[in-house]
Amino acid sequence: MVTTGILDAVLFDMDGLMFDTETLNLSGWIEAGKKHGCNITEEDIRPQIGVAVPTARRLMTEQFGPDFDFDAVRNDRIAWSHAWIEKNGMPEKPGLRELLAWLEREGIRTAISTSSGHETVDFYLAHAPGLARYFDAVVTWEPGMQGKPAPDLFLAAARRLDARPEGCVVLEDSYNGIRAAHAAGMIPIMVPDRLPPTPEMLSLVYQKADGLDAVVPILERLRGQGRTR
Repeated sequence: MVTTGILDAVLFDMDGLMFDTETLNLSGWIEAGKKHGCNITEEDIRPQIGVAVPTARRLMTEQFGPDFDFDAVRNDRIAWSHAWIEKNGMPEKPGLRELLAWLEREGIRTAISTSSGHETVDFYLAHAPGLARYFDAVVTWEPGMQGKPAPDLFLAAARRLDARPEGCVVLEDSYNGIRAAHAAGMIPIMVPDRLPPTPEMLSLVYQKADGLDAVVPILERLRGQGRTR
């Protein structure tokens, strides 16, 4: 497929992409699990990275059994993570603000498109002063919406921005996010966090970036030359 090289918008995943919260939330799950007498490990959490709450609930209930009180453990995980952020500040990924400033200067529209809910987004942005102004839209998972790897979140963001799906770059760290971006007909760029790129991911992405500070040259190349897949 050949595109025109016109870059309509850049869509940002949030956890693990903008903020180093996948690592933080892993610690929160482990601590919350201890409180409820459950040994939660990173291997238990990996499959739910990037998914919406109903999928995470199903995965963890399958893992720990029908007596596992997912909502109670998740609430304690959220409380633990938020307390950490209140004390230590929002752990922004290196290069985030520089990338957003470049997009603003270039007049390229932006959106957050995340499986997290509005309350989480609001809390994060409130603890990252000045960051919210860079985004033209925020799209979160809502009940009734299919979560990643379905394309719904990204397509909703494109509609909010009045952007063509094929003109949207998606910055993602998770496997389900990359699958969702590809299913939406967008241009996925993987910026790995806790999940390394696999052969499947490399077959779906336009390119892998080693960090947010490596994204601008990719966008410049896309805008100037288009892409061929």
